[in-house]
Amino acid sequence: MKIMLATNEPSLESQIADRFARAPYFLVYEDKSNKYKVIENNADISRGMGPKAVQIAIDNKVKVLISALPGGNAMEALKSSEIDVYDGRGLKVSEALEKFKNGELKKVS
Repeated sequence: MKIMLATNEPSLESQIADRFARAPYFLVYEDKSNKYKVIENNADISRGMGPKAVQIAIDNKVKVLISALPGGNAMEALKSSEIDVYDGRGLKVSEALEKFKNGELKKVS
């Protein structure tokens, strides 16, 4: 399963970003291989970043998003794309993944 995390830095030790669509990076983690790829988020437009960030998740065949709480438009797009959202605020990427695997993260949608 692929998990996308919205992060401040391109590493597993980065903090989860405070904002989903404007996170500087997205890490797409494959739980079977324990490998990940980094996608730089070019959040340079003033509006419409939520749907663009959701499209990144869709294009990467993500099933789970771990991030700060997405805005309304992004949340609707995630729901319609059947991507489950989990609250990762205040955690490092490695901590969020561990808590997700242990069923300890709060599901938002």
